Amino acid sequence: MGMLLFNGAHLQAQEPVTQFQMFGHLTSTAEIIENDWQSDFSLGEHDFFVVSKITPRISFLSETVVAPTGGMGHSSSGFKVSIERARLKYQHREWLSIIVGKMHTPVNYWNDVYHHGRLFFPTIDRPRSFGTAIPIHTLGLRLQGQNIGGINLGYDLVIGNGMSSTDISDGSLQKSLTAAVHIKPKEGMRIGLSAYRDLIKENSTGSHSGHSSTFHYTMGDANWYPVDLNFELYCFSFYRNRGKWETLLETTWNRNSLSDTNDPDLVSVLDSLGRSDNTTFYAYAGRKVSKLDRIYGLLDISNVSEADLHLKSNKLTKFGFGWSHDFSALVRSQVQFERYTGLAGYEVPADDKWEIKLRIAYCLY
Repeated sequence: MGMLLFNGAHLQAQEPVTQFQMFGHLTSTAEIIENDWQSDFSLGEHDFFVVSKITPRISFLSETVVAPTGGMGHSSSGFKVSIERARLKYQHREWLSIIVGKMHTPVNYWNDVYHHGRLFFPTIDRPRSFGTAIPIHTLGLRLQGQNIGGINLGYDLVIGNGMSSTDISDGSLQKSLTAAVHIKPKEGMRIGLSAYRDLIKENSTGSHSGHSSTFHYTMGDANWYPVDLNFELYCFSFYRNRGKWETLLETTWNRNSLSDTNDPDLVSVLDSLGRSDNTTFYAYAGRKVSKLDRIYGLLDISNVSEADLHLKSNKLTKFGFGWSHDFSALVRSQVQFERYTGLAGYEVPADDKWEIKLRIAYCLY
């Protein structure tokens, strides 16, 4: 049925334009850890993606993902369904759009540009920061501007439920705050900065973070305490696509510290552990070698402080190189070789390993 719009003294019908897409991927992985080989074939995330132009100014976007609950070496199996995004957007002008609903938190290039459709990923995996510091989702209100002025300035201001919340409720007056700006001074270039602040209630995370303090707890780390933590995150991103070359650099700095909402006596006891600085660095470079083929390399470093009360401490480096081939605009294959190890001068972590991955990603209209 058409939508009725009021225009002066007349009612006119306009049919909304809606697109339905389904993205999915299949992966095969082989890894060696201390001369122990493991391998598997797995069915990856399947993403039902809907975009609807309801009126010339109002649009809707949603992503519903069916994802596996376990992985290689894990006893859990099966799949879970998650609404990853469901947002309504009103575009007043290029310099002002109002967005409400569940959205990707615009903290860096990767989280702002890529969705769950692995067809568009330049590499097989997301950066490791998505398993540590990045708050992937926010449920709330977003003000956005795009392509303003000669440098194509963009901005995002977001207030929403924090990382301790679920998709159903927050249960706290404290909200997360995100401020991000980017410029696109040249064709194919984007430079961005962002800041994110939140209060993690009782050191637990819900459905809006890419990490979980419960993992820290189940590992038996002595640093884990059910305390309120101030969470700060600052990100820098640089993306360039020029000619045959594509590059992406992203770095994060994260501080988790004790909040003054805790019992003062507890704060004094944990003061030596209550401040930590964590960093991540990600670099990707790819080069087209033909119309359908690209070779690439990546470097992914994470450094989580031993004094951190929320995240499991680690100092890990991941090196990788790979090759991707497009069978068509809707089917892409990738093979990727990876090496996980400790940073130079540090003890090698438990997941020191070699890995080779093969993935087929596809899209259906």
